[in-house]
Amino acid sequence: MNNFQKILSLFCAFALIAVSNAGNPDAFSIVSSEFISIEPESKTESATAEAPSIEPVDFSEAVLTISYETTNSDGEAETQMLYEGSYEEHFIHLLQVGDQPFLFSEPTEVSISLKITEDSDPMTINTVMDSGSDVRLVYVDHPGPRDEFLVFGSSNQVLNSENKFSVSGDLSFIENDSLHTTSAFVWANFVNSEGQRQGKQWGPVLVEDNSFVIEGDVDRPISATLYLRNQSSFLNATARIILEPQGELKVAKLGNQTQEISAVSGKGYHAQLIESWQQNDEYIAMVEAWTSEQERSRNAPDEPAESSDEAEDEATTDSEEEVADNEEDTDEVDAIELVDVVEPAEGCEDAVAQEEEEAETVAQAPEYTYPKWYTLRMEAVAYQNEKLQDIAKNHKDPNAQLIAMQMGVFSPYENAEEAIAVWRALAEKFDADFVATYISPELERIELVHTRTLNHEALVPGQKVPAFTLASLDGDDVSLYDLAGKKDMVLIDFWASWCGPCIATFPELKKLHAAYADEDFEIVGVSVDDNFEDWSGGVEDHQLPWVQLGELKDADNGSPVSKSYGINFIPSTFLIDSQGCIYHKNIKPGDLKTFLVDRYGLDESLAEPEEEPEETPEMSS
Repeated sequence: MNNFQKILSLFCAFALIAVSNAGNPDAFSIVSSEFISIEPESKTESATAEAPSIEPVDFSEAVLTISYETTNSDGEAETQMLYEGSYEEHFIHLLQVGDQPFLFSEPTEVSISLKITEDSDPMTINTVMDSGSDVRLVYVDHPGPRDEFLVFGSSNQVLNSENKFSVSGDLSFIENDSLHTTSAFVWANFVNSEGQRQGKQWGPVLVEDNSFVIEGDVDRPISATLYLRNQSSFLNATARIILEPQGELKVAKLGNQTQEISAVSGKGYHAQLIESWQQNDEYIAMVEAWTSEQERSRNAPDEPAESSDEAEDEATTDSEEEVADNEEDTDEVDAIELVDVVEPAEGCEDAVAQEEEEAETVAQAPEYTYPKWYTLRMEAVAYQNEKLQDIAKNHKDPNAQLIAMQMGVFSPYENAEEAIAVWRALAEKFDADFVATYISPELERIELVHTRTLNHEALVPGQKVPAFTLASLDGDDVSLYDLAGKKDMVLIDFWASWCGPCIATFPELKKLHAAYADEDFEIVGVSVDDNFEDWSGGVEDHQLPWVQLGELKDADNGSPVSKSYGINFIPSTFLIDSQGCIYHKNIKPGDLKTFLVDRYGLDESLAEPEEEPEETPEMSS
């Protein structure tokens, strides 16, 4: 069947169901899907000949499932399947159970999952359906490996209409030829009604006729970010927003650029916390300055390529954010006084002398200079943070202050004491239950980060590391100082199985561990994984040969070791001697190799192979 016939059949099916649903309050629900194929950019003949051919997506083995979660008569959760079967480029299905059309009794969250092959990862869409509601899906076949499966035009995730919000807009002002393959979604990281941090996404939705609508519900105002993405044209636009019950946000252009857009409400907390500074001429001029400079640098043929926006947006890495989410929020041990864990160490003169010698070498190295556009962008970020900090400290409405604080306008690393003071002042303005849910966890988290930061700053070369005893994979208790006392040098490596940068160091650490084992060099891995299975699985997957100890969250021990060492991010390492004296902190594998070679000599296994000279071609006689 050709494409025209498929589309005609699809239209006829829609029309037939629409007629049968007319005037019927218990209307049927339909799930349909369309297909969009993105043509690769044209290339020269030589480039095309070298590049591998791109095959269109094959749906012959594709399986689509549509289901929702329900509760059976015994009060147990179970999955109700509404469809499980084949999927084609142009798909339409009337939801039913058995041979009977299915009628939703209330708005219900439905999961739609597509697997192209049995071995491929599922592409999942979460949407809300009610009787008579239709969901339009679209599969976007990109030239590269990252195809998209998403809703088309409008995304509905409203379970409670009283708390409904909407984010919508006409994006014609972006003037992008690939706007029809642009997707939009909203992401929020907020404190839920149980006092826990939660991440949630609404969308993504594919823009249709330059427009989109995203609907959801929230029980109280929360901060979020709207993202516009396009893989083909590298469109990457964002807008800070406040989602609130009955809030309606319309996307608009901000100044003369489109990398940062605005969302306009004119009322509510969004107007107070976002529009109050975002629509300011001074801020708009700052945004136009950094975006213009970035565009100029990208188009300058003689300048080197710069890092992506995401790579330089923040000073923290993914690993820092993950360890904050995975560990800090559950650490409830009382703060450890620095005088108890960091004391002037006797016998650490050699470590201090070496640190001073290396500091002189580092001081001679040129400092990294950020590109001009990045500096200008940080000025714009500082401007908005200044405005939000003022709201957090001085606004007359405590709820506005709370939302500003939940936006993270005070760095827990640089402005911790100021943030703690604001959180404590806010705790006096709400009732005890509200404070226990929305304020105390945040206050405890930043106090913990601050304590760790102070502890980490105090652990410098020439000091001694705090003593600890932790369990090995076999369940045996291992004392750090007992182990270190039998070795010459020990590298303490805080890591986790989910930490990419940690894993990236393992190959080089394995070489160094094998090369200098006879010199009494040892590595002690301290896992901060969530549970034993993740920890043991990570050790097995990466075949780690050194001592493995665990300080796991599900051990309910409060992570006192991580706190005393000031572990706010991973990987974090400490190179110590047999007395526990710190020689290096956060040493990289390359620098560790240099240290070990200087201390023990170059091991043959680490020697770089000499390049053999090319043979001189024989001269013909």
